[in-house]
Order: sequence, then C-alpha cells, then structure tokens
Amino acid sequence: MTADPDFDVVIVGAGFSGAIMAKILGSAGKRVLLLDSGPHDTPDRVTFQNAYLSSDAKLPNAPYPPYERDPSRQAAPRAMTAMTLTWPSLSDMRNLKTVLPSFNRQSYLTYTDSSEIPFLSTYERIVGGTSWHWLGTALRFDASDFEMKSRYNVMVDWPLKLTDLFDDYAQAEKEIGVSANVEDQRAMEKYLGVQFPPGYEYPMGRIPMSVSDKVINEEMKGLTFDGHDLEMTCTPQGRNSAFRNGRPACRGNSSCVPICPIHAKYDSMETLQDAMATGNVELVTQAVVTDLEPGPNGIIRSLNYLVYEEANGHISKQTKSVTAKVFVLAAHAIETVKILQMSNNRKGIANKSDQVGRNLMDHLCYLGWGLSNTQGFPYRGPRSGSGIETLRDGPFRARRSAWRVDVGNVGWEWADDDPATSLKDFVNGTNNSRLNPAKEQLFGAELVERLNHFNTRMMRLCYLVEQEPMQENRITLSDTHTDGLGLPRPLVNYRVTDSELTLRGIAAAEETTDLIFDKVGKNYSRFIDGTGYPAIKFNLDGQDHKANLYGAGHIVGTYRMGTDDTNSVVDNNQRCWEHRNLFLLGSGSFPTIATGNPTLTLVALTFRTSRSILADLD
Repeated sequence: MTADPDFDVVIVGAGFSGAIMAKILGSAGKRVLLLDSGPHDTPDRVTFQNAYLSSDAKLPNAPYPPYERDPSRQAAPRAMTAMTLTWPSLSDMRNLKTVLPSFNRQSYLTYTDSSEIPFLSTYERIVGGTSWHWLGTALRFDASDFEMKSRYNVMVDWPLKLTDLFDDYAQAEKEIGVSANVEDQRAMEKYLGVQFPPGYEYPMGRIPMSVSDKVINEEMKGLTFDGHDLEMTCTPQGRNSAFRNGRPACRGNSSCVPICPIHAKYDSMETLQDAMATGNVELVTQAVVTDLEPGPNGIIRSLNYLVYEEANGHISKQTKSVTAKVFVLAAHAIETVKILQMSNNRKGIANKSDQVGRNLMDHLCYLGWGLSNTQGFPYRGPRSGSGIETLRDGPFRARRSAWRVDVGNVGWEWADDDPATSLKDFVNGTNNSRLNPAKEQLFGAELVERLNHFNTRMMRLCYLVEQEPMQENRITLSDTHTDGLGLPRPLVNYRVTDSELTLRGIAAAEETTDLIFDKVGKNYSRFIDGTGYPAIKFNLDGQDHKANLYGAGHIVGTYRMGTDDTNSVVDNNQRCWEHRNLFLLGSGSFPTIATGNPTLTLVALTFRTSRSILADLD
C-alpha cells in the first residue's frame, strides 16, 4: 500500500458501478476521490431534454454533450450513434479501405480494415455515464449463462455461479428500484431456473403489460420454437411503478432511450447524491485519466489525470496526480482498456494473459417487424416493458447462440424510422414502407385514417443474439488518431462471421420471425443494402443469408474474469491478478455476454467487489 496516500480509494467513472461503489465506500467512512471525464448535468435537466427535442435524429447520444462530430477537437469524445449512419453498405464493403480514412477522422472509435461492421453500441462520458440512456431492463442472468463450457461445451465458464450472486442481485434490485413481479419470473423457471428465496419481493410493484404487448402475447399463443413456448412476460425494469425516492411513476412517454423526460427511470445521479451526502466522497469532473503508475510488487502507487476546460473551441488542461490505497477503474469496457494500455509508457499493464482489450462483445440486434391482425396501439407505456425470455436457455445452445426477444412498444420506429416513413409515403405517393403499393397521395381525414389503420398495428421484435467471445474482436490504441487532449483514440477490430455459433443464432432469429408473423399478422421485415445499414452475409448449410445488425448498447468483454493470470485479467472479485490494489468494474469483466441485459449483473458484481475492497482497507 502507498504510505500516507491522498485517499483510501480513487474511482474512475461515475456511472452505474462507480457511483454505487462510491456510495458503499463513503457510507463505510472511507475517503474516496471520484473522477469523471465529462461534465456534470444541469440541476433541472432542461438542457439535455431540450437538446433531445431539437435533435432531428432521436438517437441515444442526442441529448448529451459533446454534440458536434470532431473527436480531434474534443477533450472527452465518445462513440457517436450517428457514425453508424455513414458506414458503407454491404455491397460497398469491398471499398472499405478507401472509405475508412474519412470515416476514422470523424469517428472517436476508429477501425481496422479487417472489420466487418462497426461496433454498434455507444456510451456517454458525462457524470452518470450511460445510465442516462439505458433502457431500464434489469434481468438476472440464468444459471447456464455462467457455465457454458461445462453444460454445452462452448465458450467458457465464469469463475463463479448464479448462486454466488443471489444476495448481490437482491441488493442491486433494491439500489436501482426494480419494478417486477416474482411470479412472472417464476413462470420462466422451467426454462431458466430462476430462483428467489421464499417471500422475496421486488422493491417496486409490477408495471403491467401495455395493450400492444397483451395483443401480441394473445396472438402468439400455441407457437413453439426449438421445443419452447413463445410466451411473453413483463420485464423487470429500473423505472418506478409508484412514487419513490423523489421520482414519479412511469407515465408511458416511451422515450426511455435516449432520455426519460420525467426521471421515472433510475440513473446513477440519485446514487451519486447519496454518495456525496456521506461527506467522504469528493467528485472531480472533466478529469481524464491518462495512466496508472505501478510500484514495487505490482502495487499501483499513483494515477495521473488531466483536468480540462473548454471555451470558444479551445482546450486548456492541467496535469494532476493522486495516490491511494486502492484504485478502481469503472470507466466502461472501452475507456478502462484505454487507461490500462496507456499506462507504463504505453506498454500497458495487467496484461500477462494477453487478454486486455480482447473478446469485445455486444448483443447483436436482429430486427423483425410487421403488422398484427389486431390493433395494439403502441407508444403507450415504456419503450419496452415485455419480452420473450423462454428461448434464453436450452440444449440448442450447444449448436447456436441463444437470444431473448425485446418486444418493442414504439411501432416501427427503430426498424423503419416510422411513423415518419409511412407518413412521407402517403403524402408524397412513395412506397418506402411498403404500405403504399398503389402510391396514393392522401391528405386530411383520409390521410389520418390510413395512418391510424397501420400505425396502431405495427409491432417490432428485437432479438438480442448472444455473441461468442473471440480473441480477434478487440480494442487497441490508434497510432494515427488522437482526441483534443492528444490522447490516442480506440482502434477497433470487429467481426461477426468468424463464429458459426453466433451466425446460427442469427439464422434462428430470422426463422422465428417468419413463424411469429405467419400467425399474428404480416411480416414486413427486410434486408436493406444501403449506407448506414451495417450488414453481414454468410452461408449456413448451403443457404445464403444477409442480415442487418444493430447494437443493443451492451459493451461487454475486454478484461475478462477467470481462474488465474494466464487466462484472464481479473479474478471473480474483479481484482487484477497482477496489481492487487487495482479493481476493474463493469461489464468488461464478463467472460461471456450471456442472455440478459448486463446492467443488473454489473451492479451485483459491484456489491460483491465492494466487500473485497472494504476487507483490504480494514
């Protein structure tokens, strides 16, 4: 340990993990410095909400700074969703080497020319992090997610089991304030083995299914796939069903991504306020960490960071250093890797296993959409409040990736930019939505009637396909592109078609979409070969496939947990093998991406890790 350190603990990143860790440690009387690379939010959030309302594209980043697209002039740039809109079409991918220089100049995440698609999920570099624009889905993982090698002889096992996290999951659900019903989750036990102790109740009451979800669920009755019923249940979600902690109940604005306008959805700001109220936590914003300095026996002795100010297009910066007994990186799966790789004169640290930056994963989103036979009236309720969880586990995982299905409550918004697309079709006499084959031009009451006829029956399915971890999918430092502070930007190599397991999961999603719409209505899903529609093509069993893929917002892998320092970066308490006073929080430690959204699990792991840190300090 460092003699007479400045703090007990320095935490980097004030998102989910960082804010919760600061609250736990501050409540235990520990002196904590919390550093975040971005600015603090405005007290009334009006700035963010107005930015969202005035933005033409309601993308996840829309409400949040920085707003311009020039990472070379920004002190804390981040991945911008809008960059996906300029990625070459599948037909133009043969020209990727020609296109990449221009793309990489504008993109914070730069790419190798062997990448097939861009890494499609983004994150925020502001106080509160990506908790600002998460959907709110708060699912537990199932038992098989932790034991894929043992049960199905694919991927790898985690160095812990589901039973090791039961108490931590309960703490995570309490901290976030998860709305759900235990009986809904127990209904999945025959598939997922979900377990709760007798008398367990979620912190908040259940948010019921929307009208749209009820209609879809009723129409799907009797359908099965891979031996499992296709049935919907209410999704555990981190938004209020009743007034709690100064936050109102969800009012169904259906804009959870990119921003909840009334703050019914949990974000890290409320936890951060609790942390600051302990009097033991100091927050420094606009502080970008440049490196960690190891000392004798691998102990991290200090951390260096830049504090910056931006005004009139100019950046001023000041270098600072801080010492502590324990260091915690909670800066997401990409920024944490950058810090590790920039350390030790950019030779890197914590990488005996050669796993730092590797196994970058996301849930690959395959979208299916169509019209239901019955009006469901979407846009009333959360953006998504129900899903199909029954296909998250089963013997099929030995041959193909699993997925859950997020059933959208916003019509074709994500899938086909609707209702804008159909509105333009019926006004201009076009047929881009394929709802206007006669190319009619309508106005007045006739236009309203036609739009209502279609928009009230639109349904969208998002298959969150489990991506197999691959060594070649990785983050390194760019040799050619820097940000406004002169720090290297991330260089991404990202592929999909090298994993047959993942491809078979995508093909199963296509097949299930056809099955569902054959019963409930009409399938309008289609492959789009155009700029801004990232896509892959592949052949399975002699059949050609083409698929557009999108990001789920789940940035996973890059400093995996494991059993020793030859196969992993951290142990099952997220402690670095090579640096005993360095902990790496967040979904970057996940050995596999599993079948549930990662937030609840990364929060549960934060509670688990806090016990190790407190034990070290006592």
